[in-house]
Amino acid sequence: MQSIRLAASAAMMVLLLGLSALLFGPSFAMPTAGASIGLGRGALPQFCVVMASVLSVIIFVRDLIAFRRNGSITGPAGLGASADPRRVITLGGMSLVLLVAFVVAWQWLSFLPAAVGFVLITSLMLLPRESRGPRAIALVLATSVLFALGVWALFVYVLQVPLR
Repeated sequence: MQSIRLAASAAMMVLLLGLSALLFGPSFAMPTAGASIGLGRGALPQFCVVMASVLSVIIFVRDLIAFRRNGSITGPAGLGASADPRRVITLGGMSLVLLVAFVVAWQWLSFLPAAVGFVLITSLMLLPRESRGPRAIALVLATSVLFALGVWALFVYVLQVPLR
């Protein structure tokens, strides 16, 4: 099981480095900052590309060191022996499907409804069954709307990147 976790960590690092390499050119072609424009629209994409690359390597190196020392990879959010591997794989796969659905919905609708739907469905999917009461669902709905509005406002008003 620990070898699978190390392989998953390596695969995630390769995936994130590949995505960063793919997005490097377009993100660094945008203006970052200047006296006349302030914080440019390229600042956030450049920050995300660099941080995804750096953090993915740091996390893989941490996992590799832990695996060589202890023969296991654990962390503060370690899955432990009680985690059902089928549930972990199902949630991971569903998250990727939802991400693709978000991108497609963004093209058909606009950013706000697609983002609210993505955050809402993902949050409900991750919410434990015993916690799924009316109050928890209302809180998830409010959080989804506020989060999507916050991201939209950040891009439109601070970074001056229009989100359709």
